[in-house]
Amino acid sequence: MSHDNDKRHRLLGRLDRQLACTAPVLVLVAAGVSLQATMENESSDSGPSTLSLFLSSAHAEAQGEAEGEAEGEAEAEGEAEGEAEGEAEGEGEAEGEGEGEAEGEAEAAKADSREAVKRPEGYTPVYSEDGANDASLLAQGEALYYDDSLSSNGLACASCHGSDGEDVGYQATFEQPFPHRVAMADSRFGMPEVHADEMVQVCMVAPMEAEPLGWGSEALTSLAAYMVEVQRRFAGESHDL
Repeated sequence: MSHDNDKRHRLLGRLDRQLACTAPVLVLVAAGVSLQATMENESSDSGPSTLSLFLSSAHAEAQGEAEGEAEGEAEAEGEAEGEAEGEAEGEGEAEGEGEGEAEGEAEAAKADSREAVKRPEGYTPVYSEDGANDASLLAQGEALYYDDSLSSNGLACASCHGSDGEDVGYQATFEQPFPHRVAMADSRFGMPEVHADEMVQVCMVAPMEAEPLGWGSEALTSLAAYMVEVQRRFAGESHDL
């Protein structure tokens, strides 16, 4: 019985000595704080304890998980950026297509309007752009020049170009004989130059917001003949007005 008690005391004493540990060493690292605990006993065994190995393994696993999460977040950000770039490219293409369609529609509308004010194929005017037009034709043209019933908005030719021989609202190109360039016809209808009757039609459709006059009609013929003489007067040449 005494022998068993001595053995028990020796075992308890050895256990007490093994539980005696050194102070923990705290190691600061860039990613955080790592705790390394080492256990030493009084015997010749100076290697790390089971607790030290466990903590090192746990730290390594946590570090690996953090790196994995960081990589996952980076991949997610890359995918999000790729999707955003794709959406932006898609929106840019859609805007480009929309602008292209709008430009195409504008050109189509301009072409339709040009057909309304441009001389028809095979059309031969009755008046002359070289002058010598009948006096009665010029008188009728002058009356229509002041007639605001031709428009849909109360305008007459004289509203923009003056009355009683005060010729206003013309560009310098109006000094040239017909056909010549008229800025409004060029910009709005794509016609680099116009005849007198075409200029009348441009004014009917654009400023006066009305339907063009009938080609070969008495109203269009007389107004065109009158404008030939107005052009001569504006250029300082002899005229029949």
